[in-house]
Amino acid sequence: MTDMTLGDGIALLQRRGRFLRNLLAFGWIVLALACVGQIAELNGRVSLDEDAPVVGLNALYLGVSVSDGLLAFTTFVVFCMWTYRAAANVKAARVPGFGFTPAWSVGWHFVPIANLFKPFQAMRQIWAFSHGGDRDGIRDGQSLLIAWWGLWSLSLAVGMVLGMAAASPVTPDEKHEAIILAIVNSATNLALYPLALRLVARLTEAQRDRLTAAGIFT
Repeated sequence: MTDMTLGDGIALLQRRGRFLRNLLAFGWIVLALACVGQIAELNGRVSLDEDAPVVGLNALYLGVSVSDGLLAFTTFVVFCMWTYRAAANVKAARVPGFGFTPAWSVGWHFVPIANLFKPFQAMRQIWAFSHGGDRDGIRDGQSLLIAWWGLWSLSLAVGMVLGMAAASPVTPDEKHEAIILAIVNSATNLALYPLALRLVARLTEAQRDRLTAAGIFT
């Protein structure tokens, strides 16, 4: 889908951006509920243990947890689709110096070690070229990009440790540690989602208002 016109590409980016912002907003609410459930589990008020009855608050907590996981996965997929289109639009604008293909702007997320910095570099370039190289626009976005990527990286790191801890918790202490890690991960994502929403909104707006002009005058 890189062969569409720049105008059509920006229109597609706007549609994906709206859908992604809605996912992030709704996902934040579900995530907050999941975090409340995790705190309740830590205090022994609910349980997802195999021998725990799936009724009442336990059933509600299970439903929220499953919904949170599905929403997080869907949001990541749509975010990748949005990133691909944003990079493809920069390519379509023929702005010189862009060092990433649309596919690799997304693909670096799945390459070990490189996924710690390459996706950030790609997003930083997409941001810069979407603002037409304007120094004020680029400088204004640095703090947002750094905060977004810092929380994203922290969420990935905590998630990996949580996955290992929750894989086979045996003792009560191990279960307790896994719940604490889940709460930390949820709290990190509660801070991450608003930053991601702002990033998507501002970059989509920049491409709509400035990328076409950058392509014309370059």
